[in-house]
Amino acid sequence: MAKSSAEKRTEASPENLTQALSVLQPDKIKKFSELLDTIDLIDKVGERIGEDKTGDMGAGGATGAAQGQHTQSWRDEAIASLPEATVMQRKLEQHIKKEVRQLHREASKISRNASKKGAAHKLTELYARIRRLNGLLAELFEASIDVMKRLYIRIFVDKQAVL
Repeated sequence: MAKSSAEKRTEASPENLTQALSVLQPDKIKKFSELLDTIDLIDKVGERIGEDKTGDMGAGGATGAAQGQHTQSWRDEAIASLPEATVMQRKLEQHIKKEVRQLHREASKISRNASKKGAAHKLTELYARIRRLNGLLAELFEASIDVMKRLYIRIFVDKQAVL
């Protein structure tokens, strides 16, 4: 029985398989300097294909650069307008004490249901975190202004956890 032309086209000959499945390895880098050049080339490509910082999804970045406007992000503005060291210290202290109170409440709820599976482990973790927070609170009074600023920015500007 003769095969139709459609069946002939879908058949793969051994020659076509070897051509379709062959994978060529790139040339090996012989010198360390060639490797560094390749890495530099990758960095340059990454710089050219950067993300648009304007925040406008459809603008393409042309409007902000053409007008020469330089706007700060909300994070930079918040960092620029940090309060005084004593105010930062007080706010950090209040925040840490509030978190410690919350952890104590959570620990008391878990201790009521101590018969549940894993309750002892959760209590241990909660009390360890409470001890670390109290230690951080004690260190906060001795900390330098730079450490206090970093912690303040982390908690109130970046909205990250204390620990």
